[in-house]
Amino acid sequence: MIKLPLFRNRLQNIFDCFGKSIIMDEAFSKGKILVNINDIARLAGVSKATISRVLSRSPHVNESTRKRIQKIIDDNGFEPSHLARNLSRRKSQTIGIVIEDIANPFFISISSEIEKILYEKKYNMMISSSQWNRDKELEIVQSMIRSSVDGFIIAPISPDSEAVALLKRTGRPFILMNTFSEDPDVNYVSTDDIEGGKLAARHMYSRLRKDEKIILVTGYEHQNLSRRMEGFFLYMESKGIERDQITHYRNINTYNDGLAIVPTILMRSKLKSNKASIFITSDDIAMALQEGLLQNGRTLPEDIRIIGYDNIEFSRRCRIPLTTVEQSQKDIGIIAAMELLELINNPLKEVKQYLLPPRLILRDSNP
Repeated sequence: MIKLPLFRNRLQNIFDCFGKSIIMDEAFSKGKILVNINDIARLAGVSKATISRVLSRSPHVNESTRKRIQKIIDDNGFEPSHLARNLSRRKSQTIGIVIEDIANPFFISISSEIEKILYEKKYNMMISSSQWNRDKELEIVQSMIRSSVDGFIIAPISPDSEAVALLKRTGRPFILMNTFSEDPDVNYVSTDDIEGGKLAARHMYSRLRKDEKIILVTGYEHQNLSRRMEGFFLYMESKGIERDQITHYRNINTYNDGLAIVPTILMRSKLKSNKASIFITSDDIAMALQEGLLQNGRTLPEDIRIIGYDNIEFSRRCRIPLTTVEQSQKDIGIIAAMELLELINNPLKEVKQYLLPPRLILRDSNP
């Protein structure tokens, strides 16, 4: 079935193609579309001259008034006049990339694939990281709108974050990656993480030894990590292993967190002598746990078996090559870039929503 985008979003994009920065508020429901500085002045209850002074950063504006006007501008995605003139409406040939963690090897790989496509199509890339901070994520999107990027590829902290809501409200071309949306009018590309969690559980279950402990390690509370965890639990439950039989370590978010949690895992799960299988919902943390366990004298996979998730480049190069669930960073990057560029050139194109199949990669950590 063809999914048609929300009328108001697509109408915004059509106007953008003709060089107008459009702001929509409750007036839209009354059949009125806001198109110029007069409407900003009306919303703020000030004169056009005051708006102009704010846009030109004049010191002759009360600070509280300046903040109130700037919030109206930011909330509605209005482009200040000097940027609008630069557009004319010429495209900026720049795409905004917003990710959660710029140091994460997973996002480094995806960004590299995006950059290749954009370079071929004569586009530049502006990239920034939210560092898992919702306020920062929103500020980044607002700043990129003011910089007149032509569209966004965003890996949001949540598919219903304020940053995503702003992009929807202003009709900016965008595609989500590494998450999915239940909104039928939002483009996204992600991995079927529930199936990925099941793949990890199926392989672990098939290799379980007598009296072996089952351990799950998860990071930030994020949609895709939650779905991996859910898939893992669902498969284990189908085999008669209840959730309370699985030891779960939460909020292990960084490589250093992974190293730091090893003594706790060894003590609480009594792994100084017992065997265990561990599923970690990201490769970065899995490699940290592996290193920490080896430093504490445990052997892999003889004593402890590990399964990671992502199949980042380093996962096959660590001391014990990592068994992992692959989500194709190459495919995610290529699809995100190509779909966004098509959306920029054709605002009325059919919505595309991709859930890519994961794949189990067997290596030495859990052969």
